[in-house]
Amino acid sequence: MGISQLTRLAGAKLATNAGIVALGSGGRLVLQIALFIAVARMLGATDYGAFVSVTALVAIVSTFSGLSCEIVVVKAVSRDPSRLREYFGSGLLLLALTTPPLVALSILAVAVISGAHISWVLVVLTALGDLFFLRVNMLCAACYQALEKVNKSAILNIGFSASRLFAAFLAAICIPHLDITHWAYFYSGGAVLAAAISCAWVIHDLGWPKLFLATGDVNFGFHSSMQSTLFFMLRDIDKPLLSKLASLHTAGVYAAAFRVADASIIPIRALMYAAYARFFRHGKHGVRGSSDFALRLLPFGLAYGVVAACGIELFSLLLPWILGKQYADSAHILRVFAVLPVFHAAYNIGADSLTACGRQSTRSTVQSCATALMVFLCLVLIPRYGAMGAATANVCSHATMAVGMWAAILFHRRREGILRVPGLAVTAGGSQDSHNDITAPSRSNP
Repeated sequence: MGISQLTRLAGAKLATNAGIVALGSGGRLVLQIALFIAVARMLGATDYGAFVSVTALVAIVSTFSGLSCEIVVVKAVSRDPSRLREYFGSGLLLLALTTPPLVALSILAVAVISGAHISWVLVVLTALGDLFFLRVNMLCAACYQALEKVNKSAILNIGFSASRLFAAFLAAICIPHLDITHWAYFYSGGAVLAAAISCAWVIHDLGWPKLFLATGDVNFGFHSSMQSTLFFMLRDIDKPLLSKLASLHTAGVYAAAFRVADASIIPIRALMYAAYARFFRHGKHGVRGSSDFALRLLPFGLAYGVVAACGIELFSLLLPWILGKQYADSAHILRVFAVLPVFHAAYNIGADSLTACGRQSTRSTVQSCATALMVFLCLVLIPRYGAMGAATANVCSHATMAVGMWAAILFHRRREGILRVPGLAVTAGGSQDSHNDITAPSRSNP
């Protein structure tokens, strides 16, 4: 079978995987929108603002839970499937070790940053649900993702969203006047249920985890966690800052608009999820290998981003009717967020390209700059413009990150081209590789 035939088959498999994940993400999107509507209406804008402030800070802290064990599993197992049980066990062990100190850090972060009087019980319950049980579910899904069994991975992700929606309906039935603390019990309970089912399925399907600690991947996992921290800070730090610099009600109205925009990005994440293992295989050939693959994905991501932007503009007209009059101002904020899917498509594809070829420090630098810009703009704009100021800061920061990622890719591609001479490739460290190993990444097997 020729190279062109192999390439077509690989491309067809990627398209099939992306289609499966997209269908799964579509189901997950419906479930998450239903959950968002139910919780926003049950809690009201003020309590919803408090809840989102807590979950936002927990999400930032949770990036160090397990030291990105789900990413390590995909990286290692996609290259050597025989080690799946070892890395599954390592991930569970790291999650157990890192959760207690991160729960304590979450309590401190909420007390210092949010500026609101929020019960520590709410923080602990939310942290346990998102720091440990959500991450267990992500680890189980990553086991299938690494093997490119994306249908099963999609089922686990849908199951997690379904379990939390079930918890919300159960809470509405059991407690007529639901408050934020009681909701936290149901929120965490839904995560426990989903994690237990996911673990049982992986163990039945792929075998029991082995007692193993992937010490050789700790550095990679730590850097991946740093990148995730910067991403979640960029995505979520505006909510607790709004609660501190404005009010919980303003944070709730703002978070409702952002939640709709964030839901529209799920198909982009589905594309990246389906392609993630393949990025690492292309990344073995350097930045040109991973970026050539990224350039093939970019038009699809940007095309979806434009369609999603149009959909957001139309949905903004319905938002007050769906959530209630207390969220009327969310429609104006949502229109500002309409461009986020385009920026997310460009950012995610470029960022994964850098990670796959070992340019994590470059990715972290770009994310750090965008995050610093986000915090600065929030501190400047929120006191004067409130939620609209936070929305402007969010959009500007994501635009900066998207441009920065592709500027970094261009820089490294040019640098790699300068260092290459006919018949020989010389790396920055002075090592030499055969010309065929490094100069034709786009023709390699995906």
